[in-house]
Amino acid sequence: MQLPFQKKLFLSISACMAVLMLVCIMGFSFYTYNNLYHQSLSSLHQLSERTGSEVKTLFENMDALALYASTNPEICSAFSAARTEGFSNLDLSRKTVQTLTSISIPNSASHYRISLYNENGNFTSVGIPYKQKWTMEKLASQDYRQWYEELPVIENGPSFYGFHPDYWSDSQDLYLSLFREIFGITSTLKANALIEVQCPLGRVKDILDFDDTSYSSYLFDQAGNLVYPLQDDKLSASLYEACKANPQGYVSQYSHLFYSGTDVRNGYHLILTQSQKHIWGIILPQILAVLFLGFAALVIFVVVLFYVTKHATRPLQELTSSVKQVSISNLSLELDFSDYPDEICGLNKAFEKMFQRLRQSMDEIVRIQACEMRANMVALQSQMDPHFLYNTLTVIKAFSREKNNAQINLTCDYLVKMLRYISSYNEHNVSLKQEPAHTENYLNLMKIRYEDQFSYTFSIDSTVNTEALMVPRLTLQPLVENCFQHGFKTVAPPWTIHVRFWLEELQWYVSVTDNGAGFSPESEQELLDKIEEFLSHPSDSITSMKIGGMGLVNTVARLKLKYKNQISFKILNLPEGGSTVILGGVLEDEYLCD
Repeated sequence: MQLPFQKKLFLSISACMAVLMLVCIMGFSFYTYNNLYHQSLSSLHQLSERTGSEVKTLFENMDALALYASTNPEICSAFSAARTEGFSNLDLSRKTVQTLTSISIPNSASHYRISLYNENGNFTSVGIPYKQKWTMEKLASQDYRQWYEELPVIENGPSFYGFHPDYWSDSQDLYLSLFREIFGITSTLKANALIEVQCPLGRVKDILDFDDTSYSSYLFDQAGNLVYPLQDDKLSASLYEACKANPQGYVSQYSHLFYSGTDVRNGYHLILTQSQKHIWGIILPQILAVLFLGFAALVIFVVVLFYVTKHATRPLQELTSSVKQVSISNLSLELDFSDYPDEICGLNKAFEKMFQRLRQSMDEIVRIQACEMRANMVALQSQMDPHFLYNTLTVIKAFSREKNNAQINLTCDYLVKMLRYISSYNEHNVSLKQEPAHTENYLNLMKIRYEDQFSYTFSIDSTVNTEALMVPRLTLQPLVENCFQHGFKTVAPPWTIHVRFWLEELQWYVSVTDNGAGFSPESEQELLDKIEEFLSHPSDSITSMKIGGMGLVNTVARLKLKYKNQISFKILNLPEGGSTVILGGVLEDEYLCD
């Protein structure tokens, strides 16, 4: 049902205000979210740096203890002596207890367990207590030596080993270990023993666990294996790869997470993540408050607008009713405007001027349509060069004298196909498959006329879908026909013609290359001038041309009318002789969708 003008105006303004208010709300929401987003990233990055520094300090403390003990002369001497037969763990403890005590007390080694042992089962330890019976059984077991040799030890350096069950008790406690080799006093070629500094899981948890559950920590070793938390998930591997690819910054790879990574030590990498849910917990209340205030303001505005619109649109409604009475035979408004505001009177004057221009435009349209009809008729007649038709009929006549019925049938068949294609006016665009077929009919007729004096080839790139690509009808033949009309006139045979179709940057292209005389600068400029003249004054240009004289001009002009300034048209003279004419147009939306 047709709505009154008043209601239309009221609804339009109300809709505009609603949209404007919605845009403001969205803008405010985006601004709030953007600020919180960057603040969260900055906080997460700072927390990641601070937490990484704490983990790094923990690793450095463990390594400092291991390095001090492994290089201590008394400890090195004790383990050199332990290589002799009959050296007991009690002897080892007597030689190292004073040194280990001096190391552990000032360095708070009670937080760790410092264990020293060799492949023969000599063992001593300080710090976190161990279970002596369990340890003695392990040291005396048959597979101890193999276990010792398989420990993840790096030569001349510290090596960290992720959380594992306690070696020296039957408890379920987990430890992070650091290993260093202990060499002799004078020999550094082969290690006499190992020192292992064990850090309990709880101490690492104190650093990597947060009271705020929106944060999560991921600690990876140098091989990219997850060390903490103990339970792996699908997210950890993706986070590690993303952070290693972007080590200098922090980005959000997943819609529900922020993450930030930092290198710790010895190839260990710490990644902190934070859920975005807590941000929306802050944003949503603010958005709801804005929505409530915006809705209240919108209701008040709509009520006021209704009364203002009702009063202001009455003259416009009467003016609308009067405009509806306007027809081609009555181009005027029959309405008394004396009691209306100046704006309505101004509209009346504008309508009068519009009606006057409308009369002029209608007269101009009639004239243009007449010119267009005449141009179309002449252009359609110009699609086939009459000289070509005369020559073809002459060839047929010569074959009839020779009673060569086979050649007559073949020649007539090619000619009929050409005439049928040219005289089909229903479709202005045809598939690329049809254009080369029509042009080949023309070329076959020319081969009958010139026998073996010329040859031709076609090539269509494999990327071109000849069924789906649509081009303007009669695009290719005028380019080929131009070779015979101009290119080959002053050049002795044999002649060659090569036609190529291809696609490039959302455009289709066709090129025709011949070994003719090429284009002189004068003839090329004359051709361009004819095209511009045709586009500027199509009616005058068409009537001044002889039938069959449009050829290449007609083709380029039709493409310019269809594709505007997006047409490609080039003429290239070849160094070895001959020329290449290139035409191109924009790909249709239907082809791009396919």
